[in-house]
Amino acid sequence: MVWKELDTKTALKRLYILSAPFLVVYSIVVVFTFYQYFFGFSFRFFTGYGLFFEFTSFGLRCFGELVFPVITGTTVLVVLLFIVPLAPLLVMGTWINSFVRPLKNVSGFENYGKVCEAVRLFTSQDPKGKRLAAATALAIILAYLFLSLWFLTLFGIVTVNLSSIFLGLGATSLLLVFYFGFRIERELQEYAKNLLEFS
Repeated sequence: MVWKELDTKTALKRLYILSAPFLVVYSIVVVFTFYQYFFGFSFRFFTGYGLFFEFTSFGLRCFGELVFPVITGTTVLVVLLFIVPLAPLLVMGTWINSFVRPLKNVSGFENYGKVCEAVRLFTSQDPKGKRLAAATALAIILAYLFLSLWFLTLFGIVTVNLSSIFLGLGATSLLLVFYFGFRIERELQEYAKNLLEFS
């Protein structure tokens, strides 16, 4: 109730502040993983059969592939800190950038409650809005699943061949989230202006 009576720009600032903790945790985990992967502890040794093995922070590697992962409490914590904040970050980011931000400067939607009402009508009554919202939700779910799977593969918790394909699919899903977000932004602005004209 308090949120609905807020000024749209104030509500948008508060939403950014609410999403900041998820972004900070996610960023720390990504930087930590990047550092461990490229600069962390490692040493190479020769087996005598023409094979070089490398012992790293992630476990034993052979020809760049993780053949014997080291799964510790720290590993599990890092994976959880990657996967858990990622879902709300994708959802909140889509809500903020695709639904609230496009209406912050549209006359007649200075109130956050009016924005929420317009979004509700757009996603429930407008056929194009329904399709775009469903496509965006599907892209978010795919991005979440593929990025999580790639991260689990990176640490050796699950074994998936061709992890680069999964990473590519994850990146494609994220691009689709942004694409549908921009489409929603344009369509929502048009819908909101028409809504004001007929009201």
